[in-house]
Amino acid sequence: MRVTRVFSALALAALLCAAAGIVVGCAPDDGPAVVLKAVTTSAGDVVVDAAGRAVYLYTEDAPGAARSSCTGSCLAAWPAVTTVSRTPQGQGLTATVGEIPAEGGGYQVTLDGRPLYYFDGDTGAGMIKGQGIGGVWWLLSPDGQRVTTIGR
Repeated sequence: MRVTRVFSALALAALLCAAAGIVVGCAPDDGPAVVLKAVTTSAGDVVVDAAGRAVYLYTEDAPGAARSSCTGSCLAAWPAVTTVSRTPQGQGLTATVGEIPAEGGGYQVTLDGRPLYYFDGDTGAGMIKGQGIGGVWWLLSPDGQRVTTIGR
């Protein structure tokens, strides 16, 4: 009976690790990499995630920073683009895709060392309502430069 309980506990732990690295101590590269790609919008060629949702940079983040400057209530409106993978990927981009530790665990995807975010007002693919908000939130071009054309 005791052997069955130990086996069941080990099986449960393995199952949780397989479910996208939910348990601390699981291998950090268990999940799929976030794939970024380039698409053409009314603001020009921009970077989106695999589902076509626009990603943004925050000018308060210094390139190469180890942590995001957007925390707390900022993250409520501008959720971080996250992954459980240490090797996020990009298609059709010349900028370097990377990662930094994300608030709350996992990794925040970066482009040329700048953390990436979604805008909560963009509810689907092709939307770019966050472009230029406050003069600090910008779409990115495939070469990692901020896009300044508003286009919405």
